[in-house]
Formats: sequence, structure tokens, C-alpha cells
Amino acid sequence: AMIEDHAAWALGYDFAAAPERQQFWYVSEEKLEPRLGDRFAEPGAEHEMPLDIALRVKALHEALRASDGEERLASFLLRQPQHRYAVERVQIAARHPYSEIRDNLIGAGCLPIDMLRCKLSFFGASKFDPKSDRWTRITLYQGAPLFDELARPDADDWWLPVLEAVT
Repeated sequence: AMIEDHAAWALGYDFAAAPERQQFWYVSEEKLEPRLGDRFAEPGAEHEMPLDIALRVKALHEALRASDGEERLASFLLRQPQHRYAVERVQIAARHPYSEIRDNLIGAGCLPIDMLRCKLSFFGASKFDPKSDRWTRITLYQGAPLFDELARPDADDWWLPVLEAVT
């Protein structure tokens, strides 16, 4: 029930279809940053990071439905420890509804640029100007008060203002 209440978004994917599990995330050796690989065309899937949350939650849901409905979760996890991570993610989502990116992060349609734009917005990024689906140009802290303006009463009233165009 907790999965259906807090992680139902993960249940709609058909992971039997190759495009829904096309990609895998790994950490590059050169820059130590997350990268995407094609599971069916590139080596390296054995180094996959555990970002296949939707797949794991759906597998957990199916395993729970096939198990004894009276069994305690602890007993279930002793028998099937591979589901511990998915249980943890669902429990966190129940307490913190915005804690999970609600998308199939290993699907062929997943674009990291979308997650990057979300993350950058928390740091004050605005006016995204994507040149491709691999990188983006942004404006940071447009309109933020300068040091000598911090004492003004309206100093914290600057979130994402629009500057007038110069003609």
C-alpha cells in the first residue's frame, strides 16, 4: 500500500521493453562525474550506479504481491535482501514527498539535462539556454543584491526578476 500511495509513478513502466532499461549510469574514471551509457551497445553496465529506482520499486511491488500478505517486512527482506534499497526509497518518499525524481532514469527517453536544470534552479539558475541535450547555458543569480545593497529592506526580494531589455 505504501508503494501505491507514494511511489505509484514507478509502476507504470514496462521494463520487459528494452527502451525502458536502455541506459545505465556510471562514474567516469577521468572526471569522476556521473555519465550515461547504452546498456545494449557499450560495455560498463557492471559498474552501474543504483539509479534504476523505478525498476527496483516495481520489482519490489511485484515480489510483495507474490508473497504472503501477513508476513512482516523484516522477514520478507531477510528472504529477499535485494529489495532493501527499494524499501528504503519508498519509506523516504512516504515521509518526504519531493525526495525522489519521479522518472525512469534508465529509460531511453531520460535526458540528464532535465535533471540538471532542476538541480541548477536550486542554486539560482534561470534563463536556461540549451545548445543541445548534453549541455546548457544559464544565468546565475540575476538581480541578486550586491554586497553594498544587502542592508536594504528589500534585499531578499530579488528571486528571479526579469531585467528589462536594453535597446
